[in-house]
Amino acid sequence: MTKNKEELEQKILELEEELEDILEEREFVLAKTSIHVPGVTVAKFEQEINAIKEKIAALKKQLES
Repeated sequence: MTKNKEELEQKILELEEELEDILEEREFVLAKTSIHVPGVTVAKFEQEINAIKEKIAALKKQLES
């Protein structure tokens, strides 16, 4: 395996861990707290999640080529 491929796989793993952390944080903030969460906060979570998913998809595509 080339170093570049290893670096891509490592970056994918890091992004997947970051995504998991954000999903857990969102779940806690939205479902586990009794305070009202503004729509802006919900949108921010969605933007972060989508951005990370796009990065992961791009890296996986790069890895396949």
